[in-house]
Amino acid sequence: MRLFETILILVVIAAALAQIAEMADSWSRSLIFLAFLLGTWHIVYEKTYWQMFPALAGLLVLVIGNLGLRRPHTALHQPMKRRLALAVVLLCLMSFGLLVLVPMFVLPKPTGPYPVGTRIIYLKDSSRIEDEDQQHPGLLRELTVQIWYPANYSSNHLAAYQRLAETNLATSYRSVLWTNSRIDAPITGEGGPFPVLLFNHGWGGRRTQDTFLTEDLASHGYVVAAIDHTYNAGRVALSGDRVIDSTNGYDPIDASKHTATEIKRTWNKELQRWVEDEVFVLNALQTENADSKSFWHGRLNTDRAGALGHSFGGAAAIQVCSVDRRIRSALNMDGWTFGDIQHRTSAQPTLFMYEKSNQPRQQDLSSLDAEAQTLNELDKNDESEVDASLKQYGGYKLYVSNTSHMDFTDHPLITPWSNWIQPKHISPARIQMIIRAYVLDFFDQTIQGKKSSSLEPENPSQFREVQVEKWTR
Repeated sequence: MRLFETILILVVIAAALAQIAEMADSWSRSLIFLAFLLGTWHIVYEKTYWQMFPALAGLLVLVIGNLGLRRPHTALHQPMKRRLALAVVLLCLMSFGLLVLVPMFVLPKPTGPYPVGTRIIYLKDSSRIEDEDQQHPGLLRELTVQIWYPANYSSNHLAAYQRLAETNLATSYRSVLWTNSRIDAPITGEGGPFPVLLFNHGWGGRRTQDTFLTEDLASHGYVVAAIDHTYNAGRVALSGDRVIDSTNGYDPIDASKHTATEIKRTWNKELQRWVEDEVFVLNALQTENADSKSFWHGRLNTDRAGALGHSFGGAAAIQVCSVDRRIRSALNMDGWTFGDIQHRTSAQPTLFMYEKSNQPRQQDLSSLDAEAQTLNELDKNDESEVDASLKQYGGYKLYVSNTSHMDFTDHPLITPWSNWIQPKHISPARIQMIIRAYVLDFFDQTIQGKKSSSLEPENPSQFREVQVEKWTR
C-alpha cells in the first residue's frame, strides 16, 4: 500500500474509534476534520479510485454523523454511535483489503542517468488494409505506439500507467496510477542519437505491460517504442476516441481444442501482421528523425535498432530480424519462437530468456492427455528450432529459476497475491532487478558495443537464480 492512502484510512479509523471511546469533542471533531482534509486532497489532487470508495464512504458517514451530534434533538445515542463507528471501521478495513489484493502499485525507479519522458503517437499504414475489422471493410491498419525516451528535467505531469479509455471498470484505477515518466517532456539534447528498441506485448497483452523495463531502458539512453498490436492487444485507444478490444481471443491457440500444427498456423498468420507493424513503426520513426520540424529530429538512431518482447511478442522480436537488417539484435522473454527464425544473420545476436531450466519431464511426454501432448510437441519443436538457430548464428539462452511466465512483465506488482501461494518464488523486486540488468547488458553489448561480462557463462553471476548459456558459431 502507498503511504498516503494508509494514513488516510488510519485517520478515518481513529476518528471512528474516538467517538466510541467518548473522547473530548475537540479530539473527535479534530480527527474528523483532519480526515476530511486528507480525503479532499486525495480526491482532488491524487485522484481517487474504486479501492478507496468504502473508506471514503465511511468518512462521509462520520462527517454526517458529526453534524447530527451538534444538534441536541438529533444527537446519536451511545449504542448507535458504536454501531456507526463499527460500520466505519469495517468500511475502512474493506478498503485496506482491496488495496492489498489490487494495490496501487509503485513502479521501481529507473536506474539510468536520464530522466524519462513518454509520448503516445498514432500511426496509419496506407499500404495495408485492416483485415480484422469485418464491419468496416477497407479501413487502413492503424496503431497506437507509446514511446519512452531520455528526457530533460521537466515539470510536466507524470504519465498514467494506462489511459482511462484503455481500462475497464476493474482496471480503471490504473488511469490515476502514476509512472516515473513525464508526459511529452522535451527529449534531451545530450548524447545520442539514441538507438531505437521496438517492444511487443504478449498475446492479448498491452504496450504498457513491461513499463518497469521500458522506463529503465529509456533512462539508460534508449528510445523504446511499444506497439499496441491492434485487434490482438487487450484494449487499444486509437485517435478520434475509438476503442478497439481484442478480437483474437485464446480459443485459436487453446491446446485442448487444437493440434500443434493448427496452433502454429494461427500464430504464424498473426506473427506476419506483427512483424509488418514493427517494420512500419521503425520506418515511421526514421522519417520523423529526418524531419527538421519533428519532435524527434536528429535524436533517433534507427539504423542500429533492436527488438524485444514477452511471450508471443518475443517471437515477433526474433522474427523481425529476418526481414529488416536495421534490427541488430533481438530478445525473447519466455516465449515460444516460431516463424522462419533461420533467416537472421550472425550479425543479429539473440537472447532467449526463460522462466526455468528444466526440460519437459518424461511422464509428460508419454501422457495420454491431448492437451499435454500438444503442449509438449510445441515445446520440443520450439527447443529444436531455437537450438538450430543458435548453432547456426550464435546467441544466448538465459534461465531464471523460481519464476513463472508472467514474471517477465509488471504482473508481479499488479497481482502480488499470486506469489503468496508460491513460497519459493523470488520477490518481484528481485525478478525485475534481474531482468533489467540482463536486458540492458544485452543491448549495450549488441547495439552499443559495450562488452558485458554478465553474458559470459564462465563468469559467476551476481544473481544465484541465473544460468547463462552462450552459443558460438
